Amino acid sequence: MAINAFSSYAVYLSNLNGFKNLQGSLNELTQQLASGKKSLSLVNYGSDGQSLLGLRAEATKRQSYIDSINAASTDVKSYDSIFTQMEKIASDMFQAFTSPDSDVPTKQVNTIQFSGDVGDTGDIYKLSVDGTLFTYVTNGTEGSFDEIVGNIANQINSHVPALKVTAKANGEQLILTGTLPGPQFQVTASVTNVSGGEDNTMVSTLTTAGKISPIIAQVGGNLTTVQTLLNQQVNGRYLFGGVSSSAQAPVVDLTRLPDPTGSKNAASTATTTQLAPGTIVQQMRVTTDDLGALQSETFTVNGNNFTVNGPLTAQEVANQVATYYGGLPALTGVVNFTDVDATGFTMTAVTPGTAFTSSLTGNDPTPSVIATVQANVPLGGNQVDVATYTGPIGTIGEEFSITITDPPSHTSPVTITYRTTGNEAGIDDVVNGLIAKIAAEQPPFSVTTANLGNGKLQLTNATAFTTTSAVENTATVKTTQRTVVPVAQQDLVGFPSLQGDNGDIYTINFTAPVVGPFTVTTNSYDTESDIAAKFVSQINAAAIGVTASVKDGKLLLKSDTPGTAFTYTAALTTDVGQPSLNPTTTTLVANIPAGATPQTDQVTLSGPVGRVGDVYEITVNGRTVRYTTDGTEPDMDAIAINLAAQINAANPPMAATALPGPVGSGQVVITGTTGGVALTTEAKVARPQVIGEPKPTDYNVHQAVGDSDRAWDRSQITIADQLTIDYTFSANAPAIQKMIMSLRIAQSAVTDPDTYQTKMTQAQSLMKDALNGLRALHSSNTVNDTLMSATTLAHQTQISVSVDSSDKIEGVDKNEVAAKVQAAQTQLEAVFSVVGTTGRLSLVNFLT
Repeated sequence: MAINAFSSYAVYLSNLNGFKNLQGSLNELTQQLASGKKSLSLVNYGSDGQSLLGLRAEATKRQSYIDSINAASTDVKSYDSIFTQMEKIASDMFQAFTSPDSDVPTKQVNTIQFSGDVGDTGDIYKLSVDGTLFTYVTNGTEGSFDEIVGNIANQINSHVPALKVTAKANGEQLILTGTLPGPQFQVTASVTNVSGGEDNTMVSTLTTAGKISPIIAQVGGNLTTVQTLLNQQVNGRYLFGGVSSSAQAPVVDLTRLPDPTGSKNAASTATTTQLAPGTIVQQMRVTTDDLGALQSETFTVNGNNFTVNGPLTAQEVANQVATYYGGLPALTGVVNFTDVDATGFTMTAVTPGTAFTSSLTGNDPTPSVIATVQANVPLGGNQVDVATYTGPIGTIGEEFSITITDPPSHTSPVTITYRTTGNEAGIDDVVNGLIAKIAAEQPPFSVTTANLGNGKLQLTNATAFTTTSAVENTATVKTTQRTVVPVAQQDLVGFPSLQGDNGDIYTINFTAPVVGPFTVTTNSYDTESDIAAKFVSQINAAAIGVTASVKDGKLLLKSDTPGTAFTYTAALTTDVGQPSLNPTTTTLVANIPAGATPQTDQVTLSGPVGRVGDVYEITVNGRTVRYTTDGTEPDMDAIAINLAAQINAANPPMAATALPGPVGSGQVVITGTTGGVALTTEAKVARPQVIGEPKPTDYNVHQAVGDSDRAWDRSQITIADQLTIDYTFSANAPAIQKMIMSLRIAQSAVTDPDTYQTKMTQAQSLMKDALNGLRALHSSNTVNDTLMSATTLAHQTQISVSVDSSDKIEGVDKNEVAAKVQAAQTQLEAVFSVVGTTGRLSLVNFLT
């Protein structure tokens, strides 16, 4: 019996192994056919595997660059659109600032003309301004209409609440001017004349129509548009927010920022209770007025009355009142009367904390005025200071501050600042904000605080301390010691009752300086003015330090040197024919010598420190010193010390010397070098129009340290090997700062006719710079866009090269692979058949 070959187990196993090999070969061929690659394993490529690995890595890296570029491309396209719009705004506004569209806004002006004859008693002058009635009833002592006009002007200007108009007396005219541009007020005027009296009138005429700037809406609208553009988002990120850009819109409401040319808010500080023995004394300044015939004023000081009767000049009133009270035993050692000059005198308490009272009454329509220079500050067991903040609310970013020096807790001044959010319900919210910050200060202050309401912040301590308050950074000037400026003597010589005689002789002899006599012999046709003119030529030719001229037909004598008096006699020394009268002499202006005490001005610098580029200026009689901050100044005292040193080092020397004030005061005390020389002192602070990194701009929401500097940062993107670009922009970019500042200054200008031209010139210059800067930003963004597009193309090209190179290494001919697959499948089917037959064998198959 023969045995079938399949009965060999070894052969069976061999066939089974061939099946597995065919199956593996078929799988590999199928994978090649599907992937187009020889193998998915680099091992199978031998020496080409490393090259293939490098080509794949290169393609992956470049695709990553492309993905990053595509992600940033949306931002770049958005910047292109925004910069296009901002450039148009800048261009349009620059044109508007220089075209007729920017015509100066004007304030309404009404002129009220008074006419008729004064002297009646009971005439009623009525003036209605926006429904508020002002009246004046004559008392018969008025010497002219200017007194009636002055009285009504004073009523208007002192009205509470303040009206939208200011009043100015100008002889027989009352000039009303609106406080803002445009039509501001309505005026009606009338006179009710007393029966049987003169017929008087007052007529109102609109002399200047109020006009609002035609670009006011354009400026406000563009501020809003710029804010919207700077707050745009892409994919949840604020385009102009720096790297702190996902939580908040970076730019606040630009229409609610503080006026960059000067705050409309104000701050002041006063000590209301001082520690014994005290240093602060009460002081009042009396500004006197001319008194006409039949007019009188009664002054009362601590219950002591003194009456002066007209006609008197303001200088004579001041001299008589000060002389009387200065010699009054009841006031000796209680009140000093000083600084007597052509305009008034000063009353000063002798003892700190001891008050005096003063008042005046009279029938002068424009009376003398008593003004408080320093209120009395009573003594107490605690020092009490009150800082008062006033002004409108709703502004964003206004800085209210208080500076406190309270040793031993703080031997150097510490400034506490509250920055408004615009959501404050009232000025007391500002006070509460300051109190909270004072309470949180470390080490703690020794002063206790209280909100008294109406913007008043009270500070109390049992030991002495110093406070100053401010809105933004300010510099104020206060004259603490007046100097008496010399006044030139003026006398008037008259020659009355000329009888037309030939040969009358008038003689003038000067006794100081000693010179003369000067004589004039009359002709029958001489007038009073003719005689005065004859004296003029003689006296002026003598050059004696007195200048002669003719005034109102009389001889006016005036000292050439203020403070140097002259004396003389004038007489009719020969009288022929009809009897004539002796000359009359009247002192129009008495000589006032220069005061021995020089003027002292106190400049106080207030506000937060730490800013870079703030310029502090002090000008004394036209000479200016300035200091520019670098941000390292610890307090205002440091700035004051620098300015004082500059004043003292000036070459040629200035008309004053300077000393820094007490520690913590931020003061420069300026004293004239010569008594009798008036000082004109001015001080100001100019903030930079462009803020440098990392400080926050006042319109950026990112104000905190560590956040404001990140708001400046520009995001970077790597678009190729060793090629990284800044592709985002910050709202703090100098060009954007200038654009916003220009619009803000213009916003201030269109409501301020008085300084309109100056502000608009500044706004125009800034907008020109902004336009150039925006074009540069736009160009930079365009370069980024072009560079990103070109780089993307380069990456795509290189990826294609890498793919082609990879294909040459690992690619297969799919037709060839398909044929191999077909052959492998045929062989595999044959094996399947044989193996299947073997699987069906039984014992009977082995029997023949």
